[in-house]
Amino acid sequence: MKTMRNPVLALALCAIVGMSSSLAFAVTTVRYLHVRVSNQSAHELVRVNVPLILAEKVIPAINNGDLRDGKVHIGDMHADKVNVRAILDALKTAPEGEFVTVQNAGDDVRVAKERGQVVVHVIDKNSKETVDVTVPWDVVEALVSDTTENQLNVEAAIKALENVGDTTLVRVSGSDENVRVWIDSRNTDSE
Repeated sequence: MKTMRNPVLALALCAIVGMSSSLAFAVTTVRYLHVRVSNQSAHELVRVNVPLILAEKVIPAINNGDLRDGKVHIGDMHADKVNVRAILDALKTAPEGEFVTVQNAGDDVRVAKERGQVVVHVIDKNSKETVDVTVPWDVVEALVSDTTENQLNVEAAIKALENVGDTTLVRVSGSDENVRVWIDSRNTDSE
């Protein structure tokens, strides 16, 4: 009987250790969408820190204005006879590099593919405002998934953001106002 207990005890112990390690791997890190807007001249600071899982559930529940069923209507964007998804697929498989550069007296615009992301950099020379947008390809594809030609799928994009590492999506810097939108696993907007 004594020899029977040791194998049973060993199996029970292995099962407990196995379940514990499985539970440890099952715990996922909560990802947050952060927005910070600061206006120095008005002495205003707005901070938003929303768990992506909350945003994922709330966005489809809002049916107001241009946001309905998790999708936002984006005006009169027409892509007649243009297959946006085929273009995105071509861009995704294209080598990295700078695709568009526009430089004129008023602004500089740069659109590129870098490290698996779409990167847009704009400098408004008159207002001295800069805009940097960086969007991972999975999020770009999610934005146009299950949509009509004048919609963006915000719900799908939020789901895709769950798998993105810590990253700044949007940064706007101006003389008075600064805006930053980013994803990380902190529940505050500390940098």
